[in-house]
Amino acid sequence: MLLSIPGLEHLLMNDSYLLELPDGQAYEYRITQSKRAKYIRLKLSNTGELSVTIPHKTALVKAHQFIKSKTQWIEKHLAKIPLDSPKEIPDKLDLVLLNELWVIDTVATDFNGVNLEAQPNFKLRVEGDIENADLVKKVINQWCKYKCKALFHSMLEEAAEEHGFHYKRLSIRSQKTRWGSCSSNKNINLNSKLLLMPEKVVKYVMIHELCHTVEMNHSKRFWALVKDCDPDYIAHKKILKDHGRSIFL
Repeated sequence: MLLSIPGLEHLLMNDSYLLELPDGQAYEYRITQSKRAKYIRLKLSNTGELSVTIPHKTALVKAHQFIKSKTQWIEKHLAKIPLDSPKEIPDKLDLVLLNELWVIDTVATDFNGVNLEAQPNFKLRVEGDIENADLVKKVINQWCKYKCKALFHSMLEEAAEEHGFHYKRLSIRSQKTRWGSCSSNKNINLNSKLLLMPEKVVKYVMIHELCHTVEMNHSKRFWALVKDCDPDYIAHKKILKDHGRSIFL
């Protein structure tokens, strides 16, 4: 839907859209019309917000065609966007969803890599090149994916059955910019970092992606569907926004 208000220089579309990337994931973008714009312009902010600016009275279909032609560029630069997460390795990992608080014990060795061992009494022993925060994150993420795989499958199936949705496949990933995504083929991806979120928030993300199996956009109909399944979705969405970027992983 397009709102035209006299005196405004830009006309903003209320609805957002989803771009399917080469890896099968869907990424949200918005379209803005500008009276000053002479050409179609693509913008990806350092926080991951994707938008297309088009000249006034340009057909929306041209904006969609333009952004689809840039999918490889978008995917390449999305991978470079860092989250504002702490750089130091924490001494604890709070898996809120599982009600498990793990103590992280780091040990420096001459091993040119990083190994992780889950020990009794909720202890994670991480040893090797512990100064390499990226490697430490990678190995902890792999462990988190192992921890949540069966649980996420069970929770998603339960949510789909409860609300009457159907999806094809679930994949668990350690994404940097997305908590979840749904492809046009109804394949759902969930972020292993959701282990660090409360159950009600994890369920919201699952419902959000399941709703995309019906509405592949963020239109009013989509949000009405989300609300019907999760009346408190706004509060749950805010928790993701407020606390998501403080996660080390």
